[in-house]
Amino acid sequence: MKNAIKWSSIALAVAMGNGLLVSQATAAVENNEGFIESSSATLSNRTVYFSRDFRSPGVTQSKREETATGFVLNFESGYSRGPIGLGFDTIAMLGIKLDSEQEDAGTGLLPSSFGDTGPSNYSEIRGAVKAHIVQDTILRYGVHLPSNPVIAYDDARLLPNHYNGYSITNESIDGLFVEAGRMNDRGEMNDSSEVDGAFIPNEKVTYLGGTYAFSNDLSASLYTSDAENLWKRHFLGGTYNLALANDMSLVTDLAHYKTSDESAPGSDFDNDATSLALTLGAGHHAFGVAYQRMGGDAGFAYFDGGIFLANSVQYLDFNAKDERSYQARYDYDFAGLGIPGLAFMTRYITSDNIDAAPAVRDSRWERDTNISYTVQQGALEGVNVLWRNATIRQDDTLDGGDVDENRLIVSYTWDLL
Repeated sequence: MKNAIKWSSIALAVAMGNGLLVSQATAAVENNEGFIESSSATLSNRTVYFSRDFRSPGVTQSKREETATGFVLNFESGYSRGPIGLGFDTIAMLGIKLDSEQEDAGTGLLPSSFGDTGPSNYSEIRGAVKAHIVQDTILRYGVHLPSNPVIAYDDARLLPNHYNGYSITNESIDGLFVEAGRMNDRGEMNDSSEVDGAFIPNEKVTYLGGTYAFSNDLSASLYTSDAENLWKRHFLGGTYNLALANDMSLVTDLAHYKTSDESAPGSDFDNDATSLALTLGAGHHAFGVAYQRMGGDAGFAYFDGGIFLANSVQYLDFNAKDERSYQARYDYDFAGLGIPGLAFMTRYITSDNIDAAPAVRDSRWERDTNISYTVQQGALEGVNVLWRNATIRQDDTLDGGDVDENRLIVSYTWDLL
C-alpha cells in the first residue's frame, strides 16, 4: 500500500476527505440505536489531473496524461434490534472522463490504454449484508474495502478498487481487534468489471490476523494469508510512541513480511521484507528517517495495496530483489504560521544493492513533494486541494525508467445522513 506505514504521530497527514472505508464500527449496536437511526450516507467527489512523463530514451509512450472526476456514494445501515442485528451497506461509484487522448491514455484513472481512450464514463454498484452477533462480532458478505497488511484496497487513482467475499471481525476484548476472511474477486480502480484473479487467474486470498494495543503508546499487529496459486505471506508489525520533553515525541514503526512459495509450486516469490521508520514530532514539525531491506530469492510481489512498508511511496516501492533503501522525510503544518489547513511534506528515498542481473548491482532514487490545503470556512469549507509531485531516476530496465510525475487532486465529501 502506498505510504502504508501510517506515520501515525504526524498531525500533518494529508486528509483526502474521501470517506470511502466501509466502516465496521459497533458503537451503534452497543447503543441499540436501531437500523434506521444509526444509518449514514456520504457522497464523495474527487477530480484528478494525472501526468506521468517518461524521460528514458526509446520508450514507446513518452507521456500519460488524463483528467477525470469521480463520485462515490457510500450508504451504511445500522443494525436491527435483537440478539442478532442485521444490516446492509451499499457503495455506488461513477467515473467520468474529462480529458483523454489516445497517445496519452493509460494513467489508471480511466479504462483506457495507449492508443485507446476507452469509454467516457464507467460505474458500478456493490452491496454487502452484515450481521452483529454476541460479543461485538460482525459477519459480512459482499463488497469489502479491506485495509490490513496482507490484503488492502487501493485508492491511489480516481475510485477505490474493492473485493467481494466474506469476513468476520471481533472487538470484544478491550484493545484487541481480530479479523478473518476470504476475498474471491477484485474490482479494479479504473474499470466497472469485476476481475476474477486480477493478478493471476483464479487468485483467491484467505487471511487471519489482528492488532492489539498494549497501551495508548504501544501496539502490535500479526497477520497471515494464503493467496491461492501464488504465495503464503505473514506479517509482523509494531508501533511505539515515546513522549519526550518539550512536547516532542518519537514514533517507531516496524514492519516485517515473510513470503513463501508454498502455495505456488515452481514459482519464485520467496522474500523477506523489513522496514523501520522513526518520526520525531516537534510542534508543527516532523522529521522522519526510514530503512528498508529486501531478502530472499525474489523481490516483494503484491497485487493490491497490501504493502505496509515505510519506503512504499508515490511511485516506487523499493521492493526489488536484495534492494536496500533509505528515506529522509520532513513535514510541516502551517497552522504554526497561522494558516490552518495548509500542510507540506517532502521526502527523498535512495537505494542500492538491487540484483538487476548476474554480478550486476543497481541503484535508484525518488523524491516526492506534497502540498495540501483544506478550505477552513466559507462556501468552499471542507474542499481539499492536493498537489503531489514525484521525480524518479533509475535504470531503464527498472519500473519504467526515469519518470517525472504530477497529480493535482481536488476532493470534497458531503454528509447526507
